[in-house]
Amino acid sequence: MSITGIPIPQAPSALEQYKTLIRHVHGEPVMIRRAMRIAFRSLNPKESIELRDWLEGRYQL
Repeated sequence: MSITGIPIPQAPSALEQYKTLIRHVHGEPVMIRRAMRIAFRSLNPKESIELRDWLEGRYQL
């Protein structure tokens, strides 16, 4: 069985996966807060700061 679509040479990082999740739920305030809470618990401090800066620049929080 083959999977169709765009081949990805490597798996996305946890930070990129959380950014994708937040892009997906950005219209629902409760879901975006849950996604942020989970992300900040599981990411290291440097990635958490990067995610926070990305969120502040992209969305009205």
